[in-house]
Amino acid sequence: MKMVTNDYLFSFTFIGGEWMKKIKKIGILTVLFCFLLSSTAWANQFTWENAPGHHNQSILLDEEITSAKDEVHQYGRGEYLAEGSVEIVNHGNGDIYIRVDTFAYVYVDRILHTVFLDYWDEDENDWMQVGYWEFEKTKEEANNQLSGLTTTLTLTGYETGLYYRVRGLHGVEIYDELEACATESDGVLITDN
Repeated sequence: MKMVTNDYLFSFTFIGGEWMKKIKKIGILTVLFCFLLSSTAWANQFTWENAPGHHNQSILLDEEITSAKDEVHQYGRGEYLAEGSVEIVNHGNGDIYIRVDTFAYVYVDRILHTVFLDYWDEDENDWMQVGYWEFEKTKEEANNQLSGLTTTLTLTGYETGLYYRVRGLHGVEIYDELEACATESDGVLITDN
């Protein structure tokens, strides 16, 4: 009788079944891990600091100048991103008007921009971030004809007598490609009148 062979085959099948379950688990975990890594890499692909554009060139404007704007045009540099711009306006009473624009040369899958608000800290002799806001629009929201995104904000109740600036991170996505640029306005004195 070949009882040992049957036991061996049974044991092999049992062990093979366990091994298959382990291999499946390892495969699923590997796929999930790769997905998480690719998502993290995508999210960290562009930051304001590493996107092409204007960085650390803000000046403090004269008190009578109530607005500042910065534009980055991507002539010949990218295939899809045409322009990014930010604007800050002193509306008085601690109110700050902000406008951020991102435009593409062609219809794209998604446009996103982040606007950062900074104030000039005299003691630190540096810009300090107060807050930031993120906006995005997809082609589905624009009947598959998405080539621009404009966002305006009016912020109220900010401390007066300080200089504020805005920075923008502008991006367009098409076919899993992302192009981005950075903008930075000069500093505008926010007043109470």
